[in-house]
Amino acid sequence: MIRLSYKSIKWLILILPTFVIGLWEYLRHTILLPYLSMELGNWLSPVIVFLVTITFLHKLFQIYENMQTQLNKEREEKAILYERERIARELHDGIAQTLFLCSVQVSRMKEKYPGPEWTELDKSLRQIHDYVRHSIYNLKNPPSKRCLQTRIEQLVQQFELDTGLDFHLDLKMEDVHLEPKEQVELFACLQEALTNIRKHADASQVWIRWLPKHRGWRLEVEDDGVGFQTDPFQPNGRFGLRIMRERVGELGGSFSFTRNNGKTRLVIEKEGE
Repeated sequence: MIRLSYKSIKWLILILPTFVIGLWEYLRHTILLPYLSMELGNWLSPVIVFLVTITFLHKLFQIYENMQTQLNKEREEKAILYERERIARELHDGIAQTLFLCSVQVSRMKEKYPGPEWTELDKSLRQIHDYVRHSIYNLKNPPSKRCLQTRIEQLVQQFELDTGLDFHLDLKMEDVHLEPKEQVELFACLQEALTNIRKHADASQVWIRWLPKHRGWRLEVEDDGVGFQTDPFQPNGRFGLRIMRERVGELGGSFSFTRNNGKTRLVIEKEGE
């Protein structure tokens, strides 16, 4: 298949009508003159140009417009990647460095004034540092570069190293097509779910399952932790869960959070259209 360059298409659009009408006039006056009257030839000239425009130039214009669209898309993606790099750099140079200095200062204060009250502060600083580190990693590795399954597996590996939790994965996503927005929102929800498990659940095992459905999908995250004592979606409940539910709602999916047989299960699913 011949691939035309951007410059070639512009020249073809400019030259083709002139070439066609010139060729027609040449044939008309050298070969067809005994068979065509001058008046009929004059009528056929615009008809031939119109037919050539419909059959050839229309396709060239479509190719030209598609190339323009692709070029604009690449420019937008480049601008987004640049912005992600900038934000990641600011997070690293600003918040991450500040958190490190805070950790050093807390360690010095613990040595100078030992006591159990430092444990919770130290734990919170480590959790914030882990969250910032994950955010920097996600900004530097956008979903377009890797499939969602690979990103989930790498996220789980990092959580295993950080927490010692035992993860059980059942992911069969090779043939699943998700829009970029769906990938971003699902990954953010999963990250928030794992963060909540680490902070609140006191769990030892986590199950993550991807269940393909007819023109849809279902994501389950289950843990054997302590669960929740009150409605987590009440006004003074966990803010992260409400954000997750809003993210899923934007995708047109459903979100549920249940507790059965000593296990807490979070389910995100979307039916096919």
